Amino acid sequence: MFYAGSIARAGGNSEMHVVDERIVGHMPKTLGFAEAAALPLTAITAWELLFERLQVREGQAAEGQSLLIVGAAGGVGSILTQLASQLTGLQVIGTASRPQTQAWVRELGADLVIDHSQPLSEALKRAGVEQVTHVASLTQTDQHLDQLVEALAPQGKLALIDDPKALDITKLKRKSLSLHWEFMYTRSLFETADMIEQHNC
Repeated sequence: MFYAGSIARAGGNSEMHVVDERIVGHMPKTLGFAEAAALPLTAITAWELLFERLQVREGQAAEGQSLLIVGAAGGVGSILTQLASQLTGLQVIGTASRPQTQAWVRELGADLVIDHSQPLSEALKRAGVEQVTHVASLTQTDQHLDQLVEALAPQGKLALIDDPKALDITKLKRKSLSLHWEFMYTRSLFETADMIEQHNC
């Protein structure tokens, strides 16, 4: 079995518990039990964010489409970088602040890595990227929002997973930017009609 459980059901940390089969998939044969237990939370979050919230299609992206991943060296970011670079035609741009993590994000498949401790839109422009079409903001969205709005192309998509204390979404209006939140427990929490999609991931 391969799943991340449900926050609506007690006993998730027990040795044995009841799980809705719609959120359970087959454990990949290439993984051991420890790896399989560690992967679903970050992997499902990254998959849903990329393909469902940002609505990126597998395969080749339209010319000029790009994804900026803020926090590409973290748990979700490292999986997201690999998914986007292996399964889509997007130009993948990751952020990381230390030389070691920047090198690692490149190894994961990012086409470009910039330092998120510096103004993002300026770093992108210095690297020859005027705008991006998609942003996955995985950390400190409230601190980066102005830079993300500036970096996004008109009608671009912004997705996040963190919990900013405040977020002025009126800043998205001028460019008709769309905002998407990813929370991988939504399906199991509300037993949505498409709950089986986590079984299919």
